Amino acid sequence: MCQLWEPSTFNMQKLDVVIGRIIRPIRIFQILFFALFVAGSLFGWNVHSVYRMAVASSPIGEPWFERELLEKYGESIISHLAENNVKAAIVSRSGQKRSKLPPGVAFTHSAFWLYEPNADGTPHYAVYNLYHGEENRLVSSLVKDSPADFLRLTREHDVGIIIPTQIVQNKILDYIGSSRYGEVHQVNYSLISNPFDSRYQNCNEFMLDSLAAMFWETPNTALIKTRLKKVLKPTELKASIIRRKVGPVVDERLIMTDHDGPILTTTRQTLAQFLDSQNGLKQDYVLDLD
Repeated sequence: MCQLWEPSTFNMQKLDVVIGRIIRPIRIFQILFFALFVAGSLFGWNVHSVYRMAVASSPIGEPWFERELLEKYGESIISHLAENNVKAAIVSRSGQKRSKLPPGVAFTHSAFWLYEPNADGTPHYAVYNLYHGEENRLVSSLVKDSPADFLRLTREHDVGIIIPTQIVQNKILDYIGSSRYGEVHQVNYSLISNPFDSRYQNCNEFMLDSLAAMFWETPNTALIKTRLKKVLKPTELKASIIRRKVGPVVDERLIMTDHDGPILTTTRQTLAQFLDSQNGLKQDYVLDLD
């Protein structure tokens, strides 16, 4: 008569213990991995939410304010600059509510504003931007647009204004009006590009590199980056190792490969700092548009 094998209670208990010892670390690892993934994803989404309309240099998106108000704001800036006889300025707007921006960042997108009067002689400023593409957000191009278009994605009722000295204003006019403009443009785009690294560029870093090329009379990017390290203290963005890894997964524009140590990037404050280091800064202030 055949007899089926019946495991003893003792053997079953030993088996349960062994299985428990094997499964417990796996479960702990799974829980830790899931927690890290959730934390990283939340950070990544937060960064994505902040930067997609903030540091992102783009003319495309849903405007926060009515076009009529944007036109009014644009005219206010034009009048303000013209009344102060400004021929070239750096104007910055905030593409996200300031309360949502990272520490140390008050404005996000910046551009050169050059005095180019209308045909009838009335004051007007043309805006020279770097914008990333929409179909391919990892490449950028240089675009000239209007004050209202520049303000299209603003989320605040003010702008940052940097006024260079008159001599430097004339230099900027000559530089942008020449064939040299764009000589230091790096088409590979990153939201948080490192100003000491030449592999990527955002709008603020393009302006920084352009000013450096103008002052130092060289298109040599390697030389520019070397000299910038001696005169510049960029804005540092705080992020853990996990956040560094997750960020690029959530938004491909959050490139980290040019950040070996701290995450350093160029902001409006960096541009003012550089002009000051070259004795080219006249004024740096915030203009309320209401």
